[in-house]
Amino acid sequence: MNKLLSKVRLPLLIAIGMSFCWVSSAFTEKHPIKAGNEDKERYLNEIFENISIQKDVVFGEAVNAKGIKESLALDVYMPENDNIKKRPVIVWMHGGGFRYGNDKTQSYIVEMAKRFAKKGYVCISIDYRLREKPLEDIAGTLSDAVEDATKALKWVRKNSKSLNIDRSKIIVGGGSAGGILGSNLFFGDKAKKKAKAGVIGFVNLWGTTGEKWGQLNRYKKAPPTIIVHGTSDELVPYSNSVELVKKLTANSVHNELVTFKDAGHTPVKHMDEFEIKIAAFLYGLI
Repeated sequence: MNKLLSKVRLPLLIAIGMSFCWVSSAFTEKHPIKAGNEDKERYLNEIFENISIQKDVVFGEAVNAKGIKESLALDVYMPENDNIKKRPVIVWMHGGGFRYGNDKTQSYIVEMAKRFAKKGYVCISIDYRLREKPLEDIAGTLSDAVEDATKALKWVRKNSKSLNIDRSKIIVGGGSAGGILGSNLFFGDKAKKKAKAGVIGFVNLWGTTGEKWGQLNRYKKAPPTIIVHGTSDELVPYSNSVELVKKLTANSVHNELVTFKDAGHTPVKHMDEFEIKIAAFLYGLI
């Protein structure tokens, strides 16, 4: 009789165990963990329900192409009720072809900032100087933008303590023109050491530069880079990303190219997919 009971118990216990595992997994998937302490889910999944946003924080001033002094501002996205004192930060740079009418509130940049803040990052979206006709002076356009981004990164390091940021874990992300800006910031001839201080990763969203938008020759000490690009991008050729990957690989820089076949410029409909890829890539860096 005891032998019979033990034979019944074993499969029953296994079944119960499997059922519990399935329920636990389903609960975690549908109900994000409310975290304040470090957790295996942190930085990979959205574990915070709410975030706070500090808008229009001035980080500097600069004279624009019209000869007018303008204030440069940023927005800070942070998880609420977080007790971690040193958190990695992602500095996001918007796209828009370096033209007036675009800024730090660009929709997909805001969405990425919110999503990654809910994962436990501090996210900062910055403004930089724009122009009415950027193509008339590409060198000047890039010089202004690189200078402003460098200034923003300096502000981040200076204010790291008050924002509970780990200044040794800075990530820079940029979309389209913001990706071109980031490429010049880290790979360009005018790339400066002070801009790279504490930077451990670069997220390039469909903004790999060709010859027209800056001479890129400094790959050796570039930060690990993940690139997202569609093969049918007619504005920023996908081939630019393929070439960048070759150069980074040749210089032993860790990199990943996330490709969306037949996707055009700004493939935000694939955001859920590339968000997962970016989160996993960055998780390996922090």
